[in-house]
Amino acid sequence: MLHIHILQDTFFKSSTAFSETLNSGQKSLIKAGTKLPIKSYFRQNNHYSVKLAAEQGSVGKAGFFFDDHVQVEEIRGVWLTNVDSDILKSKDNLKAGLEKLKNLGFNTLYLVVWNKGYVFFQSQIADNVFTADKEKLKKVNLEKELVGRDLLAEIIEINQTEKYNFRIIAWFEYGLMVPPAAPLVAQKPDWFMLTHQQKNTVDGDGNCRLNPAHPEVKDFWVSLIREVVKNYEIDGIQLDDHFAIHHAKFLPNGTKNFDFSMGFESFTIKLFQKETGSVSPLSNPQLAKFKDWRKEKLTQLVRLIFKTIKAEKDDCILSISPNPLGFSVDHALADWEAWEKEGLIEELALQTYRGDVQSFEREIDKSEVKAAREHIPTVIGILTGLKPSDRRVNFQLIQAQTQETRERDFAGFAYFFYSSLLDHIPTTETVADREKKLAQILATDQFV
Repeated sequence: MLHIHILQDTFFKSSTAFSETLNSGQKSLIKAGTKLPIKSYFRQNNHYSVKLAAEQGSVGKAGFFFDDHVQVEEIRGVWLTNVDSDILKSKDNLKAGLEKLKNLGFNTLYLVVWNKGYVFFQSQIADNVFTADKEKLKKVNLEKELVGRDLLAEIIEINQTEKYNFRIIAWFEYGLMVPPAAPLVAQKPDWFMLTHQQKNTVDGDGNCRLNPAHPEVKDFWVSLIREVVKNYEIDGIQLDDHFAIHHAKFLPNGTKNFDFSMGFESFTIKLFQKETGSVSPLSNPQLAKFKDWRKEKLTQLVRLIFKTIKAEKDDCILSISPNPLGFSVDHALADWEAWEKEGLIEELALQTYRGDVQSFEREIDKSEVKAAREHIPTVIGILTGLKPSDRRVNFQLIQAQTQETRERDFAGFAYFFYSSLLDHIPTTETVADREKKLAQILATDQFV
């Protein structure tokens, strides 16, 4: 859980009006030096709109602080994956990993709850939609140690028992992406989009894509997320870069191959023509109207998810961890800038995975990133490594990118991912040295 630090005597207010104009029931005096746990926050004019963990006088939990009088604790996050990672393979591993993260100074966990067409929590919704026995799960290389476990419940239990107070964000990592061998593809074939030329469900990255325009897909997603928010004590839901419609495959030379553009099955084309009166996009996969229409269908699903979360639990946030905006819009039809401006997302964790400091700086200095930072908590995602094991990032670059993030007063940072940060690191370092250096970065409280 994050905290807000009170720098001087100030009022927690029911509105952004001057405190002198408010009566005693509309404000509560908070003394300098106080640190209050908060569930969420965003900037509004010269104030922070805050939802506290506990009520403050007659104002309650939701109210406003004048921004010059307070500072918000830095978000220090890490993604916990089921792929290429050991931390989730047993409850003992999970306990040891969380203890290590707490001792190092982390406060936010992005825990995978959906990957490879499989859920890592108890879900009646998923059970009603598809069956996933162990033999079928072998086909998608799902780690056998994870089958049948409720990882979300396990991590919540450890967090509460040990009083770690991590923010726990349920991360729907694979989004609309599902491997071709997943049971969901075979059992719900009408739910998936088709490519333009190849007329199959496999996109340019070798995966299938759920159709956000399909009413049953929308119902599945909304119901799945409602189930998590209702049944688990979490701080938020996160969608990431795979919550997307592939518009084209980017080739190594920078050109785009529209043969892999998704959404050309008859259901979607007929719906598009019915709603727009346009010609079929089959003859022109680059048709601008079709691109915009598909982009809006994805936005409509985000709206449904946001409304569902808020109806179930108002202080549960919707976070998103997309690619930088240009690529996200052009390749994935995911316009996170529009979502942020509409108030649909309450935390941006931007995947700024760059191999040098200069290109990293260019991404976080872009105007849309600065604009988001001034409104909602904007976290910079920093790459610590990918599989295979030889693709690990040296600590000097991790440290430099963390420092660049702090210097620009972002809400914080998140490392992708636990294993490449703390377990499978470059051979030029030892785990003990890595932990020592990381502890030095995280040793003191940081506020933004």
